[in-house]
Amino acid sequence: MDDADKTFVEFNGTKVISWWPEHMARSQRQLTCKIGGVDHLRIRFGSESDDWGADRGPCHDCAALKGQLHGFGCDVERCPACDGQLINCDCDVEDPPG
Repeated sequence: MDDADKTFVEFNGTKVISWWPEHMARSQRQLTCKIGGVDHLRIRFGSESDDWGADRGPCHDCAALKGQLHGFGCDVERCPACDGQLINCDCDVEDPPG
């Protein structure tokens, strides 16, 4: 599907696909992820150990605002166990967000 077939809306000051605001709302309700049998609190945008720009604007990947949880599948979301990229770390993520 090309962009001509998609509807976009503004969300947190960013142009996103029309279903993204609901995706982000669901993302805010899942506060934990299970890693190695233990529930861990998800890391909110702006609370990462590295500077991902939360003081300068929304997350470049998911449009989360500072203090919000990242959208499910966001490439910026950090693993609460190893601090690596959650979607690509080597931890035993049993219950990935989403």
